[in-house]
Amino acid sequence: MNKNIRQRLVFVLTACLVFAAAPVSAQAQNDPVLREQIKVFSDLVTLGDLFENAGEVSGAPVFRAPELGTNGVVAAKRIAASAHQHGLTWSNPGGINKVKVQRPGRQISLDEVRELIGKHAGGNEEAWSVDLSRGAKPYYIDPRVKASLTIKHIDLQSRNGRFRAVLSIDDAEQTVPDKIFTGRAYASIDAVVPARTIERGATIVEDDLKMVRMPRSRIANAAIQDMETAIGMAARQRLIMGRPVRRSDIEHPKLVVRNAMVTIVYKVPGMVLKSKGKALAEGTKGQMVPVMNLRSKRTIEGLVTGHGQISLAIQQPVQPARTASKAARNKVGRNSNVIR
Repeated sequence: MNKNIRQRLVFVLTACLVFAAAPVSAQAQNDPVLREQIKVFSDLVTLGDLFENAGEVSGAPVFRAPELGTNGVVAAKRIAASAHQHGLTWSNPGGINKVKVQRPGRQISLDEVRELIGKHAGGNEEAWSVDLSRGAKPYYIDPRVKASLTIKHIDLQSRNGRFRAVLSIDDAEQTVPDKIFTGRAYASIDAVVPARTIERGATIVEDDLKMVRMPRSRIANAAIQDMETAIGMAARQRLIMGRPVRRSDIEHPKLVVRNAMVTIVYKVPGMVLKSKGKALAEGTKGQMVPVMNLRSKRTIEGLVTGHGQISLAIQQPVQPARTASKAARNKVGRNSNVIR
């Protein structure tokens, strides 16, 4: 066989192989191809959602979609059985074991529900708080819905604030079921409460307090409404966590403690006299307390002016000085910071 004949035979055989494979390749391109991950927006998952090239049976429902805002997984064997029931031949050439099904959702949070009901109850003029009944949960709607949440109807009892509200979303393209919420709505106000128990006498710092909204009916007129009023003050009595702090619950910190050693200060023009004493009562800055001069054993009354410091009041009576010897006067002059 000469060279020309061999070349002609190779050409013919190659052409035959190409034409024979062409129908197979075209058929492969039209075969159903399973997707490993899908996103659906309806209540039912169809063969067209699961397969590329599902053909005439693409609209056939297979199973229910997951709840809005959740994901699900379905086994490939189950999909194959459903496909076979609808005449869709699929041999799973990719060896897929499962398909992840995602159903997006727009969440309606409980904070959104509370805010809407609170504004409706207060008429947008007064701050109202809303406590939803136990078991209330956020829910999801179709993410393609852009309309706002509204109150379709609400029954509000003025006596106790109990309500039943029907919430609705009016969308021209998508149907959104109404939701019912129950609970209690009440006029509220910001209050300062201890974040933890504060013991009597403790100096209050910022971390000891927090702001909360509470029913107006539970807040006394004497309750403080800003934390700055209490920070740096001392607890006059034990402050319970979560209970509004009243002005009568706090005082300036005790700068003088009963039976503690203090410095007695008496200022006169051109002279400052100091002596040691013993406080006979506790006191905050600006308070008058009795104190005993340890040198003279006299009990006098002074004004608390600092930590462990008491200044004698201007009106404090001074007993007439007895005639002293020159030596005694010289001694006092040499030690001018002693109060007798």
